[in-house]
Amino acid sequence: MFRSTHFFFLLSICSVFSFLDLTIRCPNGRQALHTFDVTTLSFSVQCSTPGQSCRERMGLCNEHHLCCPRTLKMSSKPYLYDRASNLKFVRIGNDYKDFYRLFEIDLLMNSKRSYDYHSRWLFFDETLRDLFEMPKARFWLPIIQCFQNHGLSYAFVPKNATSVTSNVSAMTILTRKNDSFDSIYICYMATRKEHRRQGLATRLLQHIVQRSLNERENGVQYITLHVNTMNTAALELYERCGWRCEMFLPGYLNYDPHHATNHAYLLKLRLNGVKNITSLCRDRYAVDIEPSDDEQSVRNCNRQPVY
Repeated sequence: MFRSTHFFFLLSICSVFSFLDLTIRCPNGRQALHTFDVTTLSFSVQCSTPGQSCRERMGLCNEHHLCCPRTLKMSSKPYLYDRASNLKFVRIGNDYKDFYRLFEIDLLMNSKRSYDYHSRWLFFDETLRDLFEMPKARFWLPIIQCFQNHGLSYAFVPKNATSVTSNVSAMTILTRKNDSFDSIYICYMATRKEHRRQGLATRLLQHIVQRSLNERENGVQYITLHVNTMNTAALELYERCGWRCEMFLPGYLNYDPHHATNHAYLLKLRLNGVKNITSLCRDRYAVDIEPSDDEQSVRNCNRQPVY
Protein backbone atom coordinates (compact mmCIF):
# COMPACT_ATOMS: atom_id res chain seq x y z
CA MET A 1 0.00 0.00 0.00
CA PHE A 2 2.81 2.37 0.89
CA ARG A 3 4.64 1.63 -2.34
CA SER A 4 1.59 2.29 -4.50
CA THR A 5 0.85 5.53 -2.64
CA HIS A 6 4.45 6.61 -3.05
CA PHE A 7 4.28 5.81 -6.75
CA PHE A 8 1.12 7.84 -7.33
CA PHE A 9 2.60 10.72 -5.33
CA LEU A 10 5.65 10.79 -7.59
CA LEU A 11 3.42 10.53 -10.64
CA SER A 12 1.37 13.53 -9.52
CA ILE A 13 4.53 15.53 -8.88
CA CYS A 14 5.81 14.78 -12.38
CA SER A 15 2.46 15.68 -13.94
CA VAL A 16 2.48 19.05 -12.17
CA PHE A 17 5.98 19.81 -13.42
CA SER A 18 4.98 18.83 -16.94
CA PHE A 19 2.56 21.78 -17.04
CA LEU A 20 5.13 24.25 -15.75
CA ASP A 21 7.54 26.12 -17.98
CA LEU A 22 10.87 25.04 -16.55
CA THR A 23 12.93 26.21 -19.49
CA ILE A 24 16.23 27.57 -18.24
CA ARG A 25 18.93 28.72 -20.60
CA CYS A 26 22.63 28.18 -20.20
CA PRO A 27 25.07 31.02 -20.90
CA ASN A 28 25.50 29.65 -24.43
CA GLY A 29 21.76 30.02 -25.12
CA ARG A 30 20.98 26.31 -25.16
CA GLN A 31 18.30 24.81 -22.95
CA ALA A 32 19.61 23.49 -19.65
CA LEU A 33 19.26 19.84 -18.73
CA HIS A 34 16.83 19.18 -15.86
CA THR A 35 17.64 16.22 -13.63
CA PHE A 36 15.07 14.90 -11.13
CA ASP A 37 16.46 13.48 -7.91
CA VAL A 38 14.07 10.84 -6.51
CA THR A 39 15.69 10.95 -3.06
CA THR A 40 15.11 14.67 -2.51
CA LEU A 41 12.11 14.98 -4.84
CA SER A 42 13.68 18.02 -6.48
CA PHE A 43 14.95 19.16 -9.85
CA SER A 44 18.49 20.32 -10.49
CA VAL A 45 19.72 22.30 -13.49
CA GLN A 46 22.91 21.31 -15.25
CA CYS A 47 24.94 23.36 -17.70
CA SER A 48 28.00 21.83 -19.27
CA THR A 49 31.31 23.57 -18.89
CA PRO A 50 32.77 25.04 -22.12
CA GLY A 51 33.86 22.21 -24.37
CA GLN A 52 33.35 19.45 -21.79
CA SER A 53 30.31 17.73 -23.25
CA CYS A 54 31.64 18.32 -26.76
CA ARG A 55 34.68 16.26 -25.88
CA GLU A 56 32.68 13.59 -24.07
CA ARG A 57 30.16 13.19 -26.88
CA MET A 58 32.63 13.64 -29.75
CA GLY A 59 30.97 16.85 -30.86
CA LEU A 60 27.39 15.53 -30.88
CA CYS A 61 24.99 18.08 -29.38
CA ASN A 62 21.38 17.58 -28.41
CA GLU A 63 19.08 18.43 -25.53
CA HIS A 64 20.86 15.94 -23.28
CA HIS A 65 24.45 16.77 -24.18
CA LEU A 66 24.96 20.51 -24.25
CA CYS A 67 27.79 22.10 -26.17
CA CYS A 68 28.96 25.49 -24.97
CA PRO A 69 31.06 27.62 -27.33
CA ARG A 70 34.72 28.07 -26.64
CA THR A 71 35.55 31.29 -24.85
CA LEU A 72 39.11 32.15 -25.81
CA LYS A 73 39.61 35.58 -24.24
CA MET A 74 40.75 38.52 -26.34
CA SER A 75 44.30 39.70 -25.71
CA SER A 76 46.86 42.09 -27.17
CA LYS A 77 49.32 39.23 -27.65
CA PRO A 78 50.51 38.53 -31.22
CA TYR A 79 48.88 35.11 -31.08
CA LEU A 80 46.31 33.31 -28.93
CA TYR A 81 46.00 29.59 -28.33
CA ASP A 82 42.70 27.83 -27.66
CA ARG A 83 43.39 24.61 -25.76
CA ALA A 84 39.84 23.31 -26.17
CA SER A 85 40.02 23.18 -29.97
CA ASN A 86 43.82 23.16 -30.42
CA LEU A 87 43.61 26.25 -32.63
CA LYS A 88 46.13 29.06 -32.81
CA PHE A 89 44.88 32.57 -33.65
CA VAL A 90 47.66 34.72 -35.13
CA ARG A 91 47.10 38.47 -35.41
CA ILE A 92 47.71 40.00 -38.84
CA GLY A 93 48.52 43.67 -39.37
CA ASN A 94 46.87 46.63 -37.70
CA ASP A 95 43.28 46.85 -36.51
CA TYR A 96 40.85 47.59 -39.33
CA LYS A 97 38.91 50.83 -38.76
CA ASP A 98 40.39 50.74 -35.25
CA PHE A 99 37.63 48.27 -34.40
CA TYR A 100 38.18 44.90 -36.11
CA ARG A 101 41.13 42.61 -35.50
CA LEU A 102 42.20 40.13 -38.19
CA PHE A 103 43.43 36.66 -37.27
CA GLU A 104 44.85 33.80 -39.26
CA ILE A 105 43.57 30.56 -37.74
CA ASP A 106 46.29 27.94 -37.61
CA LEU A 107 45.37 24.29 -37.13
CA LEU A 108 47.90 22.69 -34.82
CA MET A 109 48.20 19.04 -35.78
CA ASN A 110 50.44 17.83 -32.97
CA SER A 111 47.70 16.84 -30.54
CA LYS A 112 47.27 13.18 -29.64
CA ARG A 113 43.80 13.67 -28.16
CA SER A 114 41.09 12.74 -30.64
CA TYR A 115 38.45 15.00 -29.13
CA ASP A 116 40.52 18.06 -30.02
CA TYR A 117 39.74 17.42 -33.66
CA HIS A 118 36.01 17.21 -32.95
CA SER A 119 36.09 20.46 -30.96
CA ARG A 120 38.02 22.08 -33.79
CA TRP A 121 35.53 21.15 -36.50
CA LEU A 122 32.68 22.03 -34.17
CA PHE A 123 34.05 25.57 -33.79
CA PHE A 124 34.05 26.13 -37.56
CA ASP A 125 30.67 24.42 -37.97
CA GLU A 126 28.99 26.55 -35.28
CA THR A 127 30.62 29.75 -36.55
CA LEU A 128 29.50 29.22 -40.16
CA ARG A 129 25.97 28.36 -39.07
CA ASP A 130 25.83 31.64 -37.14
CA LEU A 131 27.34 33.73 -39.94
CA PHE A 132 25.12 32.22 -42.65
CA GLU A 133 22.07 32.26 -40.32
CA MET A 134 21.46 28.58 -41.08
CA PRO A 135 21.06 26.91 -37.66
CA LYS A 136 20.00 23.55 -39.11
CA ALA A 137 22.80 23.31 -41.67
CA ARG A 138 25.80 21.06 -41.17
CA PHE A 139 29.14 22.17 -42.57
CA TRP A 140 31.11 19.48 -40.75
CA LEU A 141 32.27 17.26 -43.63
CA PRO A 142 32.94 20.04 -46.19
CA ILE A 143 35.05 21.86 -43.58
CA ILE A 144 37.14 18.75 -42.95
CA GLN A 145 37.64 18.29 -46.69
CA CYS A 146 38.74 21.90 -47.08
CA PHE A 147 41.32 21.72 -44.31
CA GLN A 148 42.66 18.35 -45.36
CA ASN A 149 43.75 19.91 -48.65
CA HIS A 150 46.16 22.51 -47.25
CA GLY A 151 43.33 24.55 -45.72
CA LEU A 152 43.65 28.03 -44.26
CA SER A 153 41.24 30.38 -42.49
CA TYR A 154 41.03 34.10 -41.73
CA ALA A 155 38.62 35.72 -39.27
CA PHE A 156 37.73 39.24 -38.17
CA VAL A 157 36.86 39.78 -34.49
CA PRO A 158 35.90 43.10 -32.81
CA LYS A 159 38.85 44.15 -30.69
CA ASN A 160 36.54 45.04 -27.80
CA ALA A 161 35.08 41.53 -27.74
CA THR A 162 35.65 39.52 -24.58
CA SER A 163 36.04 36.29 -26.54
CA VAL A 164 37.72 35.55 -29.85
CA THR A 165 36.10 32.22 -30.60
CA SER A 166 32.49 33.24 -29.93
CA ASN A 167 32.54 36.71 -31.53
CA VAL A 168 33.69 36.14 -35.11
CA SER A 169 32.41 38.96 -37.33
CA ALA A 170 33.54 37.52 -40.67
CA MET A 171 35.41 34.41 -41.71
CA THR A 172 36.75 32.69 -44.80
CA ILE A 173 38.14 29.20 -45.39
CA LEU A 174 40.52 28.48 -48.27
CA THR A 175 42.04 25.34 -49.74
CA ARG A 176 44.07 23.98 -52.64
CA LYS A 177 42.20 21.20 -54.39
CA ASN A 178 44.11 18.04 -55.18
CA ASP A 179 42.89 18.01 -58.77
CA SER A 180 44.01 21.59 -59.44
CA PHE A 181 47.03 22.80 -57.54
CA ASP A 182 47.28 25.85 -59.79
CA SER A 183 44.43 27.56 -57.92
CA ILE A 184 43.32 28.62 -54.46
CA TYR A 185 39.69 27.71 -53.81
CA ILE A 186 37.48 29.73 -51.44
CA CYS A 187 35.36 27.15 -49.64
CA TYR A 188 33.40 29.63 -47.53
CA MET A 189 33.24 33.34 -46.87
CA ALA A 190 30.57 34.95 -44.70
CA THR A 191 29.97 38.06 -42.61
CA ARG A 192 27.72 38.29 -39.58
CA LYS A 193 24.56 40.26 -40.35
CA GLU A 194 25.20 43.12 -37.91
CA HIS A 195 28.74 43.61 -39.27
CA ARG A 196 27.92 43.77 -42.97
CA ARG A 197 28.53 46.87 -45.09
CA GLN A 198 31.74 47.51 -43.15
CA GLY A 199 34.15 46.35 -45.85
CA LEU A 200 35.11 43.14 -44.04
CA ALA A 201 34.52 40.92 -47.08
CA THR A 202 36.62 43.25 -49.22
CA ARG A 203 39.47 43.14 -46.73
CA LEU A 204 39.28 39.36 -46.57
CA LEU A 205 39.45 39.13 -50.36
CA GLN A 206 42.47 41.43 -50.39
CA HIS A 207 44.25 39.15 -47.91
CA ILE A 208 43.28 36.10 -49.95
CA VAL A 209 44.68 37.65 -53.13
CA GLN A 210 47.88 38.72 -51.37
CA ARG A 211 48.35 35.24 -49.92
CA SER A 212 47.73 33.70 -53.35
CA LEU A 213 50.24 36.03 -55.00
CA ASN A 214 52.81 34.86 -52.47
CA GLU A 215 52.08 31.30 -53.62
CA ARG A 216 52.65 32.00 -57.31
CA GLU A 217 56.13 30.54 -57.11
CA ASN A 218 54.42 27.31 -56.05
CA GLY A 219 52.28 27.27 -59.17
CA VAL A 220 49.18 29.16 -58.05
CA GLN A 221 47.65 31.12 -60.94
CA TYR A 222 43.96 31.51 -60.08
CA ILE A 223 41.50 31.96 -57.23
CA THR A 224 38.21 30.16 -57.77
CA LEU A 225 34.92 29.85 -55.93
CA HIS A 226 31.28 28.87 -56.36
CA VAL A 227 28.42 31.23 -55.62
CA ASN A 228 24.64 30.86 -55.76
CA THR A 229 23.23 32.31 -58.97
CA MET A 230 20.70 34.33 -56.96
CA ASN A 231 23.21 35.74 -54.48
CA THR A 232 23.34 39.10 -56.23
CA ALA A 233 25.29 40.93 -53.53
CA ALA A 234 28.09 38.35 -53.52
CA LEU A 235 28.21 38.18 -57.33
CA GLU A 236 28.55 41.94 -57.68
CA LEU A 237 31.28 42.04 -55.02
CA TYR A 238 33.35 39.33 -56.69
CA GLU A 239 32.95 40.92 -60.12
CA ARG A 240 34.05 44.31 -58.81
CA CYS A 241 37.11 42.58 -57.37
CA GLY A 242 38.04 41.04 -60.73
CA TRP A 243 36.40 37.61 -60.70
CA ARG A 244 34.64 36.48 -63.86
CA CYS A 245 32.09 33.73 -64.39
CA GLU A 246 33.52 30.72 -66.16
CA MET A 247 30.75 28.15 -65.92
CA PHE A 248 27.09 27.69 -64.97
CA LEU A 249 26.47 24.61 -62.80
CA PRO A 250 22.78 23.69 -62.35
CA GLY A 251 21.92 22.03 -59.03
CA TYR A 252 25.53 22.18 -57.83
CA LEU A 253 24.95 23.59 -54.33
CA ASN A 254 23.20 22.17 -51.30
CA TYR A 255 19.86 23.57 -50.20
CA ASP A 256 20.08 27.20 -49.07
CA PRO A 257 17.03 28.67 -47.28
CA HIS A 258 18.10 32.20 -48.26
CA HIS A 259 17.86 31.54 -52.01
CA ALA A 260 15.20 29.92 -54.17
CA THR A 261 17.67 27.90 -56.22
CA ASN A 262 20.74 25.72 -55.72
CA HIS A 263 22.33 26.58 -59.08
CA ALA A 264 25.87 27.92 -58.99
CA TYR A 265 28.35 29.97 -60.98
CA LEU A 266 32.03 29.05 -61.03
CA LEU A 267 34.03 32.28 -60.75
CA LYS A 268 37.75 32.70 -61.43
CA LEU A 269 40.29 35.47 -60.80
CA ARG A 270 43.51 35.47 -62.83
CA LEU A 271 46.37 36.46 -60.54
CA ASN A 272 48.52 37.70 -63.42
CA GLY A 273 45.97 40.46 -63.93
CA VAL A 274 46.19 41.85 -60.38
CA LYS A 275 48.00 45.21 -60.39
CA ASN A 276 47.12 46.83 -57.06
CA ILE A 277 46.07 44.99 -53.89
CA THR A 278 45.10 48.03 -51.81
CA SER A 279 42.64 49.32 -54.42
CA LEU A 280 41.23 45.88 -55.20
CA CYS A 281 37.40 45.88 -55.28
CA ARG A 282 37.39 49.70 -55.23
CA ASP A 283 39.17 50.60 -58.47
CA ARG A 284 38.28 48.84 -61.72
CA TYR A 285 41.87 49.27 -62.90
CA ALA A 286 43.27 47.32 -59.94
CA VAL A 287 42.85 44.18 -62.08
CA ASP A 288 43.41 43.89 -65.83
CA ILE A 289 40.48 41.91 -67.18
CA GLU A 290 41.00 40.16 -70.48
CA PRO A 291 38.19 40.88 -72.98
CA SER A 292 37.83 37.15 -73.57
CA ASP A 293 36.94 36.66 -69.89
CA ASP A 294 34.13 39.21 -70.13
CA GLU A 295 32.88 37.57 -73.31
CA GLN A 296 32.97 34.15 -71.67
CA SER A 297 31.04 35.47 -68.68
CA VAL A 298 28.26 36.68 -70.97
CA ARG A 299 28.31 33.60 -73.18
CA ASN A 300 28.48 30.85 -70.53
CA CYS A 301 26.72 32.50 -67.59
CA ASN A 302 24.65 35.29 -69.12
CA ARG A 303 26.43 37.64 -66.73
CA GLN A 304 27.31 41.17 -67.73
CA PRO A 305 30.15 41.95 -65.28
CA VAL A 306 29.60 44.78 -62.80
CA TYR A 307 32.42 47.29 -62.39
